Amino acid sequence: MSETVLLVVDVQKLITNEKLYAYDRFIGNVRKLIEVSRKNGVEVIYVRHDDGEGQPLSKGNEGYEIHEDFAPEAGEKVFDKSVNSPFRDTGLTEYLRSRGIRRLIVTGLQTEYCIDATVKCGFEHGFEMIVPEYCNTTTDNEYMTAEQTYRYYNEFIWKNRYAHCIGIEEAIDIIQNNKDKSEFSETHIIRRATKEDVSRIAEILVFAKRMKYRSIFNDDAYSFCELQVLSVAEKYIENGFLNNMFLYDDGIIKGLIRIEKDEIVELYVDHFFQGQGVGSELIEYAKENYPVSFLWTIEKNTDAIRFYEAHGFHLTDIKKLEEGTTEYLVKMKR
Repeated sequence: MSETVLLVVDVQKLITNEKLYAYDRFIGNVRKLIEVSRKNGVEVIYVRHDDGEGQPLSKGNEGYEIHEDFAPEAGEKVFDKSVNSPFRDTGLTEYLRSRGIRRLIVTGLQTEYCIDATVKCGFEHGFEMIVPEYCNTTTDNEYMTAEQTYRYYNEFIWKNRYAHCIGIEEAIDIIQNNKDKSEFSETHIIRRATKEDVSRIAEILVFAKRMKYRSIFNDDAYSFCELQVLSVAEKYIENGFLNNMFLYDDGIIKGLIRIEKDEIVELYVDHFFQGQGVGSELIEYAKENYPVSFLWTIEKNTDAIRFYEAHGFHLTDIKKLEEGTTEYLVKMKR
């Protein structure tokens, strides 16, 4: 049984029209994926959006129905939603779990609204999210053209964070091969960071530090005002920190380690991927390829201390105050 589903979101008559960016390409790509999925035993699931009684996009109105270019076949599931995410109070999550689905190929409307919510919420539910090129689209808005919006989400926000953003032919190949295990998750590399990775690196740092250190330092002004993705990204570029940083990358950047001479300066794993061996692979990579012999960690961060001890580091009697705080850092050596 396939562990993959093709999800077709909000392709309803009222909003599926030529105002959409790259309309013809969108129509052709989504139709092709539906056709290939049906031929290869990959379930096609539809989602419709209901704005509520009295609204143009509501049940009972002609515009509410799925556009004829994508019409469901008999027996194909259709889930109705009233918020951007298709996973909230629709039964979709439970259905996917009951089927043993692990991977969702996401298509539909609109990029910055329901597709964005689908990608991010699906990721947080633990599904592997696949976003094929020109299989979502939108219209111009007050702040960006439709093309700018499409590129912002597909080429920047989702890519290497929440989803595998891939070409249409690669998506077709995934469906036709219909493999039980993800090609993406079977292989990974540890590679040197580049400037193009900086926004993802900053995102990992900000959220990992908030989750781990807020309860230790009790400093919300730092956690939520000073500690911001943009400022962290700028700091890391300006100070050349990317030059000695290595990333765990299996299509999504999940963790990072920074090395200066014989010191491990920092090691962080995205909150959603902790407990999957990412940190262990990064530290072992550092030990095998660089003469790392010591590191500093916060004395109260007992989880980190146990982790480093498991990888051959031991506590010393050497301590120093973390700058600007009353908390101590402890030195660990191997």
